[in-house]
Amino acid sequence: MQSPTPATPVSKCLDLASYSACMLGKFSSHAAFAALEGKMCQGAAELAAAQAEYEKAVKAILPKRVDVKYENYVSDRRIRLSQQKVEIADGKRNGRIATLVFPEGSAPITRLVGASQVEAMTDLEGRLAAAQSLWPEAEAEKVELGAFRQRYQSALENRQIAGQKARDLRAARNAAKDKFLTMYAEVMARVEAELPRDKVTQELFFDEVRTRSALETADTNEGDEAGSETTEGPTQVV
Repeated sequence: MQSPTPATPVSKCLDLASYSACMLGKFSSHAAFAALEGKMCQGAAELAAAQAEYEKAVKAILPKRVDVKYENYVSDRRIRLSQQKVEIADGKRNGRIATLVFPEGSAPITRLVGASQVEAMTDLEGRLAAAQSLWPEAEAEKVELGAFRQRYQSALENRQIAGQKARDLRAARNAAKDKFLTMYAEVMARVEAELPRDKVTQELFFDEVRTRSALETADTNEGDEAGSETTEGPTQVV
C-alpha cells in the first residue's frame, strides 16, 4: 500500500481520502471500518477547507497587483505632466523652476517602481513646496501629486497585506496537510491491524498515490469521466 507524502498535491490527497472513505463505506457493518470512514472524511474536510482558504487568498492578490500596476502608470503620467507645467511656467526647458523641481528631469522618477518611486514622489513634493516662492501653482501641484502618491502607497500596502495573508494561509494549509498525512497513515495502520495477513483486502481500501488527481486530469482534458487506471510518475506539489 502507498501512503501520500508532503510532495503529494492536495487535490490528490483529497482524491485518496474520497476513495478510501467510499470503500470503507462498503463495509459499514464493520464498526471499526465505519469509524475509520468518519475519520477519513473529517480529515479530508479539514484539509479541503484550509486549501480553499489559501486558494481564495491567492486569487485575492491579483486585483491588488492590478491596482499597483495602474497606480504606477497614472503616477508616471502625472509626474510627466507636472514637468510640462514647470517648463511652461519657465517658458523654456531646464529653466529656473525646472532646475529646482526636476533637477534631473522626470525620467529618474518614472523609471522607478514601487516603494522607491513613492519615496521619489515624496521628495518631489518637497521640492515643489520649496518652489512656491518662484511658482504660485507649486502648492496646488504638490497637493495633486501627493494624492497620486498616497494612492500608489496604499496600493502597495494592500498588495503586501494580501501577499502576507496568502503566506499565512499557506502555512495553515501545510499544517492541515501534515495533520491529514498523519491521519491517513493511522487509518492504514488500523486497517492492517483489522486484517492481519490479508494484503489483498488491505489494499482494497487505498487507491494508488502515484496517479494524477481527478482535478489535474480534468484540467488538461485527459482521460474520461470514469477515470483512468494507468499509473504515472509522481506529480509536483501544489
